[in-house]
Amino acid sequence: MATTSSQSSTPVIAVDHASSRARRNQRARKLFIYTTLTIFGLFFAFPLFWTVSSSLQTWQELRSYTPHLLPEVPQWSNYADVFRLVPFARWVLNSFTIVFITIPGTIFTATMTAYAFARFNFFGKNIWFILLLSTMMIPAIVTFIPQYLLFFNLKLIDTYVPLTIGAWLGGGAFMIFLLRQFIMSIPRDLDEAATIDGAGPFRILWSVLVPLMKPALTTVAILQFLTDWNDFFGPFIYLNTMTRYTAAVGLRTFQNMALETTDPRDHLLMAGAAIMTIPVLVLFAVAQRYFVSGVVLSGLKV
Repeated sequence: MATTSSQSSTPVIAVDHASSRARRNQRARKLFIYTTLTIFGLFFAFPLFWTVSSSLQTWQELRSYTPHLLPEVPQWSNYADVFRLVPFARWVLNSFTIVFITIPGTIFTATMTAYAFARFNFFGKNIWFILLLSTMMIPAIVTFIPQYLLFFNLKLIDTYVPLTIGAWLGGGAFMIFLLRQFIMSIPRDLDEAATIDGAGPFRILWSVLVPLMKPALTTVAILQFLTDWNDFFGPFIYLNTMTRYTAAVGLRTFQNMALETTDPRDHLLMAGAAIMTIPVLVLFAVAQRYFVSGVVLSGLKV
């Protein structure tokens, strides 16, 4: 009997050793992955750290031969000087104005267009969708001259119309494609159930699909915000009055003004760049969960 019991306990001990070894390997693998991701995260975050650190230094520290990772005495007055020397607050407000106009337009029109491509059958549907996607391969610089001539003849130069009207005319091929993919991942059974209850196409969209599209719509809002916030060429071409400049064009203007004076302003330029980065960081920190899930879920079904 003793021999039988010792033989039966041997497999149990072997299984325990194997499971404990598997747990150790799993912990070691997770530690390696987290360590690697942390190192790469710090590496890619270094430019942001350098921008903030440089914005708090004096121009002597910034131009010294020995790099200063941290300022000896943080110069918080650099940020105040940016707003004092140029109308930077006005430029930031102008950028927010454009963003607040384009984001609702992109969400509304891109959702409507994506819904049509995802749920309805009409003549030439696939051809129209291919043509829509093909516009993504056309460089934006190619269309700037005819667009400029159009808005010039309509006397809309030096206004925000050329920078915002596109958001209310579809929102862009990529936004439509992203939302279409997300809608196609939603089961049609929900549409059919709503139809049985007497809901029409618009009711199905706004009452059934849109509440489920929050991750995708948040992704579209973030992408549109980044596009308009960082856009330089469009405002540079269409805006002529300094008080109407966006933050991106205004920062370039501030850089040109710094080159025309003997007073070094490199540290102030870094402060302006840091100010422009703050809204982007705040937006991504608040909406990153929806952004990641929206990008992932949009590729579930083609």
